Amino acid sequence: MKAVRIGDALLQAGLISEKQLQEAVEYQTKNGGRLGDIIIELTGIDREEVRAITDNVPVKGRLGEMLVNTGQISQEQLDRALAFQQKSGGILGDILLSLKFIEPDRLYRAIATQNNMGRIGQEFTFEKDEKLPEEMARSYNAVIINKDFNRYLIAVGSRLTEEQQSGLEQYLGSPIEQVMATRDEMEFFWKEIYVSELMQQSTEKLIAEKPEDSAHITFTTSQKIFLYITAALFIGGLLWNWLWTLLAINIAVQIGYLLMSVFKYGILIIGAKETSQLRFTPEEIAAIDERDLPIYSILVPVYKESNIIPQLIRNIENLDYPKSKLDVRLLIEEDDIEAIELLKKDKPPSYFTVLVVPHSLPKTKPKACNYGLIRARGEIVVIYDAEDRPDPDQLKKVYLSFKASPDNCCCIQAKLNYYNSNQNLLTRWFTHEYSMWFELLLPGVMKLDIPLPLGGTSNHFKTEVLKKINAWDPYNVTEDADLGVRLYKEGYKTAIVDSRTWEEATSRVGNWIRQRSRWIKGYMQTWLVHMRNPVQLWRDLGPKGFLGFQAMVLATPLLPLLNPIFWTMCLLWYLAKIKFIPMFFPGPIYYIAAFELFIGNFIFVYSHTAGMYWVTRDMHNKGEKVFSFSLIKYSLLTPIYWVLMSIAAMKAAIQLITKPFYWEKTAHGHATTDTHSSNGPTVDL
Repeated sequence: MKAVRIGDALLQAGLISEKQLQEAVEYQTKNGGRLGDIIIELTGIDREEVRAITDNVPVKGRLGEMLVNTGQISQEQLDRALAFQQKSGGILGDILLSLKFIEPDRLYRAIATQNNMGRIGQEFTFEKDEKLPEEMARSYNAVIINKDFNRYLIAVGSRLTEEQQSGLEQYLGSPIEQVMATRDEMEFFWKEIYVSELMQQSTEKLIAEKPEDSAHITFTTSQKIFLYITAALFIGGLLWNWLWTLLAINIAVQIGYLLMSVFKYGILIIGAKETSQLRFTPEEIAAIDERDLPIYSILVPVYKESNIIPQLIRNIENLDYPKSKLDVRLLIEEDDIEAIELLKKDKPPSYFTVLVVPHSLPKTKPKACNYGLIRARGEIVVIYDAEDRPDPDQLKKVYLSFKASPDNCCCIQAKLNYYNSNQNLLTRWFTHEYSMWFELLLPGVMKLDIPLPLGGTSNHFKTEVLKKINAWDPYNVTEDADLGVRLYKEGYKTAIVDSRTWEEATSRVGNWIRQRSRWIKGYMQTWLVHMRNPVQLWRDLGPKGFLGFQAMVLATPLLPLLNPIFWTMCLLWYLAKIKFIPMFFPGPIYYIAAFELFIGNFIFVYSHTAGMYWVTRDMHNKGEKVFSFSLIKYSLLTPIYWVLMSIAAMKAAIQLITKPFYWEKTAHGHATTDTHSSNGPTVDL
């Protein structure tokens, strides 16, 4: 290395002794830095004499040639990396790492030598009282790791410009010396030095900047007063005339049911149009110039799922995207010791970064995603769950989607479905629901231009916009639905792309209820947050958006809470002929209720049937026999599935009061129907 040759040159010139050189090398190994500067400080020799000698030391040339000359890589490997760069663009060092031709430590040592810089040492003092402001450090990608003599040692991910170096020296009032650090080392430094700032940004930034959009308070004072008044009026109405009070409530509910049925049917019709989704042909994807592709960040929150981490890494590696342009960030909770140890033992590819999220409350997925987003490098960022299997061409389709969309489109939602659909009756129902939701309902909502509650995964964002609106609410347990509403309020649009991510459907009833109760509780939180000021929400969303918000966000928890009441009334009438039941359905209300019972329920069952048929037909037309048409018949049993939804909704309502921020973990890894092929999961026809 050049640093050692400098030491030899000074030794041969008689400026230092062998003992002094040895002491300087030992100091460099321990603390990092450039050997020439260390020798000057330790021996007191004249800097100009050192410079006169070091100016004659040969300087390394291009990185690739230097690595070949020093035996770090072979000429064949360099040629392959350069060919990759010619095809896909990107930085040569990142390409060499992604092709697994060199380890990060060796690469960054070579880069440091090429730039006449030192590498970091083995011990760090972390002068926390003199640390750079986090925003400045993030802007420069530089942190103070040691104070060496009369200068600061600054770890950097890439060499600072002269202007940046001058700015730091002016701020610190002292010279600085840059030492090169790998990306993993920089992430380690960040967690050690800026842990409080990182956690503040992850949990409190939305509260500080837009408290009205945060669910950290479940019920505001005004909402509590409204609830108390409503309860008092209800009780007073019952005491005054219980029949007329309940009759008035029933009329309002029946009209709401009717409007919801008609509205949902209209959405399904609109969503079934080909233009409701962004679609791209294989030829359009193949025509992409990979040199134009941006860096893509992938956030993957993982908690207590060590068993599927190897599968997760394989699924990411199957993506058709230049790996040197991927910034995959695995978000591991601090108490998930098993996952941490596994990833230390079996290191993922170099484009993966393992981030250990420090323990703090609330302990939620959105908080972890916020933590991972802070230093994400990509122009586009996507969320995947640990068990997700995105279509290999999904990232390229999203890239084309953003190019084809207006500038205010900042989110592209991919469609979700299940690879273990045929495992049991519960997974079949779940598949029907997702097929309806992502194939027809969300595309229809998008075309209607009303607030779109995003799916919990495979939503792709423009990173700059996501950071601008303070990303996810860490206190909302259905952060995706909330974020979709906040994007709409800020004037941003979302589109649906014809690409799927395959997930594992929960196959156990208890696990399903835990998951669904969390989702429903999050919808309740989202409605309460954005309805704190209904008049302002009307102004922000407009009349159409406001009514769409009620239909999509309020109806999701409200209908399963009300259903058991009317199911019970129906059973009491048909089985026991309880005489007071007809008193609640006088005149036109009876016909509305009858319409709901027969036509309305038919529409809801039909929507599941149509969604399942739609996705099955679509895939068969593409030659991908992923689902069998035989799955459709199970949609006739959907009313049983509604009973489970009502149980989950009641649990969610209780937890909204007792444990609003509690994140009920969904266990994965129970799939038995998993014959996933290169074209997707398959089910025998």
